[in-house]
Amino acid sequence: MGGSPSSEPPTPEPLLPNPWREVEFSDDAYMKLQEEIKNHQPHPKASTTNILISGNVGSGKSSFLNSVLSELRREELNGRVQNIEAVRPGAQTSVTQHLKCHKFIDKMKIFDTAGFELEKTVNATIILKKIIDGEVAEDTKFDDILKSKMEGDKIHCVVLVVSLHTAENMHPALIRFYEELIGMLTETGVPCQLLVTFIDKLVEKTEDLKSLYMRRDMKQKIEMLAKEMRISVSNILVVSNYFEEMKINQIKGTLLLEAVGQMLMAAKPFQERM
Repeated sequence: MGGSPSSEPPTPEPLLPNPWREVEFSDDAYMKLQEEIKNHQPHPKASTTNILISGNVGSGKSSFLNSVLSELRREELNGRVQNIEAVRPGAQTSVTQHLKCHKFIDKMKIFDTAGFELEKTVNATIILKKIIDGEVAEDTKFDDILKSKMEGDKIHCVVLVVSLHTAENMHPALIRFYEELIGMLTETGVPCQLLVTFIDKLVEKTEDLKSLYMRRDMKQKIEMLAKEMRISVSNILVVSNYFEEMKINQIKGTLLLEAVGQMLMAAKPFQERM
C-alpha cells in the first residue's frame, strides 16, 4: 500500500556558521541601547536629530512608531505596549493625513508622513523633497504641502519602511519610485535607511529572532532587496514590531533599539556637513 503524503513541516535550512550582522541579545546590551538612545546628543550644528519615516500604505510604519514609543518610554508605561498611531490591518489608504512630529526623547524628533499609494508616487516624491528640505511646518495637511512654501525642520535622516511581503512581491512602479527617491537622497547627501518590517511570518517565534542574522533565507532576501533598491546592505535595518503583544520584551526591543541607534548614527555626519 502506498503511504499518505507527509504532513511534516519542511526542515529549516541550517544556520550560517557566523552571523552576517553582529547583534547582542542580553539584558545588559538591551539596557545599554536604551541609555545610549535616551542620552543621544546631535552634532552641535543641530538642536535635535530629525528623522523622517515614510513608506507605502501597509508597510508597518505606524506599528514601528508604536513599538519605538513603547521601548523609549518603557519605565513610564510600565513596560506595556502603547499606541499613538492608528493601525488598520489591510488598509488601502493612509490613516495619517498631516505631517506629524513625535518627540519620544528630548533630542530626537521623528516625523511621520502619510503612507503613499502607487498611483500617487509623483506627488509623493515632491512632497517628501519639500519635507526633507525643511519647507513644511509640523502638522501641515498633506493636501496643502504642494500649495505653499513654509518653514519647518530640516531632515537629517530618511527612513523608508517596507514590509518583507512587499519586498518579495514588489510592484515595478514601487521599485522605480524607491530607486528614484534613494537616488535623489544620495545626490543631496541626505542619509537613507531602509527599514524591513513584518518578518514574523518568516520567524514565527520571538526566541528565534536571536538567530535572525544567521539565517540564510533572511540574508538572501536582504541582499535581493539591496540590489533592487540600489542601496547598501549596511543601510537596511530589520525589525519585528509589537503588534498583538501587550508587554515589551528584550529580544524584539533589541532589534528596535538597534534600528533607532543606527538612524541616529547615520544622521550625525550629515549634521556636521550642514
